Formats: sequence, C-alpha cells, structure tokens
Amino acid sequence: MGEVIRTIPLSGFDSAGEPEIRVMSDGSLCVVFNFMPPSFVPDEELDDLGDFKHFDKEMEAAVGAPVLWEDREFFLIRAPKPDTVEQIKHFIGNYRSKLGQ
Repeated sequence: MGEVIRTIPLSGFDSAGEPEIRVMSDGSLCVVFNFMPPSFVPDEELDDLGDFKHFDKEMEAAVGAPVLWEDREFFLIRAPKPDTVEQIKHFIGNYRSKLGQ
C-alpha cells in the first residue's frame, strides 16, 4: 500500500464517528470506520458483529470491486474502478435506511 494522498469524509452512517475513504498513492482505497459495528448497534450484538457479519460482501456488491476486510474497522479496495468512490459514498450514505433506521 502507499501513502495517504487524500481523505474523503463520509456521512450518514454513524453520527458518533463517521467513516472516511483514504485514497492511497498506489491507487488503492481504504474505507476506515471509527466503530464496526457502528455505535448504534446494541451491546448484545457487538461480539458477533450482528447484522454486519457480511458487510464486506455487501460493500463489494455495491461498489463492483473486490473488498478485503483487513481489520475490524478497515476495508481495502486494491483495484477501484473510476466510480468506486461515488459508489462507496452512496452505499455508506444509504446503509442505515437499509436497516430501517
């Protein structure tokens, strides 16, 4: 991976700590969350990730590029497409409504 060359804030996912996209010098993207699962998830669901068990696969389907869930709050897209940043913004911004929140 390279150095961070730009950070793109995201909104609409978790008001206690919104995620961000880090654009890397090697062309990859990192989507970094403050909390995963997000702060609005009940405590009893935190250990098993609850509804977020397959979040990487959901993001992958939404953005049309492979997503590697590297760490609890860190997702890597090694080969983004030209519209991947916009697709991530849309996916993250609409995710809570998908959960009915």
